[in-house]
Amino acid sequence: MKHIGIVCEGPTDYIILKGVIDQITSEKNTYVMLQPENDLTGKYGNGWKGVWKWCYDNASIRNELMKSIQPALDFLVIQMDGDVSRKEKSSHCWCEATQCAHKGKWNPLECDTTSAGRAACPIVLPCPGHDASVTGYMSHLKALLTTWLKETDDTCIVIPCDSTEAWIVAAYDQTDGIETVEAPWEHIIARGKYYHNIRISGQKKRIRIFEQFVPTVCENWSKVTELCQSAYDFEESLLALV
Repeated sequence: MKHIGIVCEGPTDYIILKGVIDQITSEKNTYVMLQPENDLTGKYGNGWKGVWKWCYDNASIRNELMKSIQPALDFLVIQMDGDVSRKEKSSHCWCEATQCAHKGKWNPLECDTTSAGRAACPIVLPCPGHDASVTGYMSHLKALLTTWLKETDDTCIVIPCDSTEAWIVAAYDQTDGIETVEAPWEHIIARGKYYHNIRISGQKKRIRIFEQFVPTVCENWSKVTELCQSAYDFEESLLALV
């Protein structure tokens, strides 16, 4: 049994990751959700920018942080959805292909929050520095997170494509090419009032709904890894740590 710290975009990602990690390791592990904080109103907020901020701010004290939690954390799992690479211009600010007069001067986390910043952004997607594919998105974001973290010892980076919800659809529907479907939550799971007899209350992602998804995702995990390159990559990376 391991004690694992998870840094992720949101609490529903945390729910799925916990179940999947237990499935992969065949153990009942214990977990700490480092990011986002439980009430989502903490220092970093939620979403991919929250993950970015957490990694950037805690890189230099990562080892001390892991030891300060009792029991000490055995390793970290850091999640960011592949759709960040697909649709978020500011995730490409450091790409070699990006030519920007403000590069290194403006904070990419803030430059897209104002109309002036958005107007000044020269980035065109898809970024020519990366393939617009599952492999390209994973490679881009893994490299980006590694840069922010500085060290990745005892760290497993996972990039679900297009998002964690793709793994859910793969488990339930066994859909080929599901990782290339944009926004599977909106376009598949939450299209109707029910998804495989699970009541879906609008577009908002709710923890109680995702808790109902976990058993099927875990039961069909081997099929998920067949259909989703990002799931297979996560399993291989995780097993290399444990």
